[in-house]
Amino acid sequence: MKSCLAALLCVLPWTTPTPAQSESPPAVDAPAKLAEWPTLDAPTKDRVLALFGQFKKPAEELRTAAAKDLLGIGAGAAPLLFQQVSDREPNQNDQLFAVFDAMLDRTHAALMAREVQKPRAELRRYLIRRLCTFADPDVLAVLQATTKDKDALTAFYAWLGMLALKQKEAVAPVLAYTRTNWREVGEFAAVVLPAARSPEAGQWLWDAIATASPADQMTGLRLLRYLAPKEQASNLRTYLQSKDNVVLKEAINTARVLHGERPVENLPVFQVVEMSKQWLQKL
Repeated sequence: MKSCLAALLCVLPWTTPTPAQSESPPAVDAPAKLAEWPTLDAPTKDRVLALFGQFKKPAEELRTAAAKDLLGIGAGAAPLLFQQVSDREPNQNDQLFAVFDAMLDRTHAALMAREVQKPRAELRRYLIRRLCTFADPDVLAVLQATTKDKDALTAFYAWLGMLALKQKEAVAPVLAYTRTNWREVGEFAAVVLPAARSPEAGQWLWDAIATASPADQMTGLRLLRYLAPKEQASNLRTYLQSKDNVVLKEAINTARVLHGERPVENLPVFQVVEMSKQWLQKL
């Protein structure tokens, strides 16, 4: 049963940013990370499990009330709720993940990292996805280990998180996965990768696609939207003169994003050549 808890609680942290939001945020003093989960007494633990049981009720108001009560209990409920994530249908994973989105943040990163070795694929995938949004160097070793996960999407999230931490070895795996899965992961990449936006990370991608196939150039240009600084926009001139319409389209979109505009994913073919000429004049 699908839940609308995520919408009701407004807790999803990986909605697509506007171009202005896609720049790396200014450095701020990070709050202290927790070394242990907050402890709960036995009656509260029983209440956590009872509230989880309400997620199985058909009435949306009961599920929403349970989620709010769990958030009131706080992060101490997380270890018990992690145990309720299931790889089997039916399950309440969507509702649990919405609660985790609101309950957990980067102060819990080390604690979440400890759970990544659990056998349930759905839990591992969720945790790695959240961890890679933090761009936290302290979890780099966990991300590196998870790149070998048997679940391809979980492994991709780990590589993506490594690229967000400016690990050059992640360039090729991220290029390979996004080449055939952009529709599924493109919006999430737009959230994670700007943490690494820099001349260095941008240059890795420019170098990787310089003599690549059109398919790889297309993919690299998509990633460069979120990794290259605006100062590297002139590098797009080569791709704005490509004879391949797909490369032209992605060069246009990269130029748009680097100049504070949104990409046009369904850019009509008849507009591609004209828009590429316009961008060549601007650059």
